[in-house]
Amino acid sequence: MSLEIVPVDGARDRRRFVDLPFRLFRSDPSWIPPLRLAVLDRIGPKHPANEHQETRLWMALRDGRVVGRIGACIDSMFDEFQNESWSWVGFFECEDDRDAASALFETAWEWSAAKGAREAVGPGSFTTNDEVGLLVDAFDSPPTILTTWNPPYYVDLWSGGGWEQVRDLYGWRLDRASGLSDRQKKVLERIRERSGLRVREGNIKDFDKEVGRFFEIYRSGWARNWGFAPMTEAEVAHLAKDLKRIIDTRLVIFVEEESTGEVAGCGLVLPDANHAMRKVRSGRLLPTGWWHLLRGAKNGPGIRIVALGIREGFQSRAVGPLIYNAIRERGTSMPHLEFCEASWVLDNNDAMNGAIEAMGAERYKTWRMYRRTL
Repeated sequence: MSLEIVPVDGARDRRRFVDLPFRLFRSDPSWIPPLRLAVLDRIGPKHPANEHQETRLWMALRDGRVVGRIGACIDSMFDEFQNESWSWVGFFECEDDRDAASALFETAWEWSAAKGAREAVGPGSFTTNDEVGLLVDAFDSPPTILTTWNPPYYVDLWSGGGWEQVRDLYGWRLDRASGLSDRQKKVLERIRERSGLRVREGNIKDFDKEVGRFFEIYRSGWARNWGFAPMTEAEVAHLAKDLKRIIDTRLVIFVEEESTGEVAGCGLVLPDANHAMRKVRSGRLLPTGWWHLLRGAKNGPGIRIVALGIREGFQSRAVGPLIYNAIRERGTSMPHLEFCEASWVLDNNDAMNGAIEAMGAERYKTWRMYRRTL
């Protein structure tokens, strides 16, 4: 059987590219289908990230049948900000076929090197502002919103495909039954009283300005973290427009200086809309997908802490514990919720991992990032 790697060229090829995981995993209950429109938007020519990203997509064909896919991205704004020369390699899906996977990797590496990249990093579709990481455990646990899932054999394809581990990303789970002890509650109350800080929820009537405040803190708190990728205003607006449909402002947390109103930190928590997507196996809104999403996007049993940022200069003020406690209190007040996932957290972020664990959370998922010197 002949193996051929072909570039994705045009709308028809992009649809074939998007279709592959639906064919591979449609019957696997742990796989949550993405919205096809969302994937097509991200890889399409009109996505705002294209202002500073050069991308290429390929498919692996055996006798004309798609058996694998991959993409590569050079992000000039990331490279300049981080003083790196990376290619992000992602959108990887493949049958359990070592030859096809290796050919896809080699193709992405060759293109990246020709574009001047010195290192390939992945899986990332395409940067840390998107979905990243290869799941290496908890394969029977469906992914929450904006996190990745893959079958176990992907680990062998990557680890045996010329990549080396560079970073692990942790997922933490806090079940509803996991409450704070009286001692922990007293400690948190003392922290709050002594900190000079107040906690508030997001204001949907001031949505655009709230988005600006959030991303200002996000940039301040994450700017020097491994893999942080800055976004343009157009990208922020594009992302905020999508998230506005499912955001519950009770779960958007701001911590402010009481005396000045300056925002010290913030946390973004999203309802797990993936719970509703389990019933939309086609990934299409029509004919009935829209109904499942409209009915269930905000009413699933889980929520996910997507991002938490603390402004520089406030790291010693216990902002993190105040945000996590506010999320816990609000989540507990919602009777339909069963669990909260905090993900992902870098494996070397001891302060954040320690704060989450202290709240009673259990580390239950690991995603792995790999690198390859070009």
